Amino acid sequence: MRADVSLSTKFLTTQNAHQVGLLLTLSGETPAQRAPINVALVLDRSGSMEGMPIEAAKEAARRFASFLTAQDRLSVVAFDDVVDTVYGPAAGGDPAAEQAIDLLFARGSTNLSGGWLKGLQHAQRGLVDGTNRVVLLTDGQANQGVVDPDQLQAMTQAGAGNRVTTTCIGFGAGYNEDLLEPMSRRGGGNYWHVESHDQMAGIFEEEIEGLVALAAQNVEVEVRLTHAKAHGVSFLQSYPVQTTPEGTWRVKLHDLYATSPKALGLVFHVEDVRELGKVEVAQVRIEADVVSERGIEHRLIVMPVMANLDGEDHVEPTVEQTFLRFEAAKAREEAIRRADRGDYDGAAACLRAVSASLMPHAASSSMLAEEMQDLYAQAERHASRSYDAMDRKYDAARAMGARDMKEGYIRKMRRPRPE
Repeated sequence: MRADVSLSTKFLTTQNAHQVGLLLTLSGETPAQRAPINVALVLDRSGSMEGMPIEAAKEAARRFASFLTAQDRLSVVAFDDVVDTVYGPAAGGDPAAEQAIDLLFARGSTNLSGGWLKGLQHAQRGLVDGTNRVVLLTDGQANQGVVDPDQLQAMTQAGAGNRVTTTCIGFGAGYNEDLLEPMSRRGGGNYWHVESHDQMAGIFEEEIEGLVALAAQNVEVEVRLTHAKAHGVSFLQSYPVQTTPEGTWRVKLHDLYATSPKALGLVFHVEDVRELGKVEVAQVRIEADVVSERGIEHRLIVMPVMANLDGEDHVEPTVEQTFLRFEAAKAREEAIRRADRGDYDGAAACLRAVSASLMPHAASSSMLAEEMQDLYAQAERHASRSYDAMDRKYDAARAMGARDMKEGYIRKMRRPRPE
């Protein structure tokens, strides 16, 4: 695992203050011999999946199963109001898994908790020294078994504490993204939104790529202020931040994949700096269980944050552009909150404002240009009152993708826009 720090410092004349922007980027390498995978595929077969949705899900699940080898473990669980284990738990690479998936058909209601719990049981019985995961795909609400969102999220968090993480894949307009995204986040896995059936295979491939390229698990970053005039820190992404009794801040970033670096953006606020020069502002500690050819190794990286506080701006364009992506993610999340209250004009204004802030950078970054265009298009949907449940899921997924730096996922799920 590699940790890189980039700084972008701005001088504020008021009280001789400085803002020190820090972009921490974590990247990893895939070992020559990948770690084994123990996965339980949990597929929704309720009546609303009838037709193309379940066929697309089955095709993606078959491709997932066909990738696994004898060193891996696989279980396939199907649920409606009844929960059935249709394959395993057994070694991967068996054509019987694909044949079992072929036989699934849509029926009944949605016992989401029952399906997830059965998958968890299978994964826990076959723990491997690698990735242990439940992959849940659903298009509906939890309306049988445990239906309370807090309970379901606590269940995935407990599973992660016992080495089994959870990925949730939501399909269509009917599922509850305010349930699945927190289940994935607290469960230490991924959250994927699939807008149309032709995206299904690509999203499963994204999940497979991550499982194969697992570089580290249980990644955690702790930030400690060390400068006497450092009065606080602002985190630029909507990750849950825990304040410790020692006065530090701790952020859990969960798994790190070689195919997708992770980034953490924050700003240190340093006021009344009278002794100018290069000084240590803070300290960053990164802990992780790193996957290597010898197995899982616990590693600790301690990095001082050295900033030049000399009464001048030291702006790093790459850092500032990344911060703009995080700002766009937060704007989408705020627009969702406003729309939920019926304030569509406020939601539109929020998205237009951040779209305008990206305009000066659009010529130098195709990624920011596309983000700017998409934000404006979504603002128009709010303003015209054509914003709907699918738009809400799309914006939430785009926000998550930008926050987590999942560029491949954004490319797969973004909507085509006219030039």
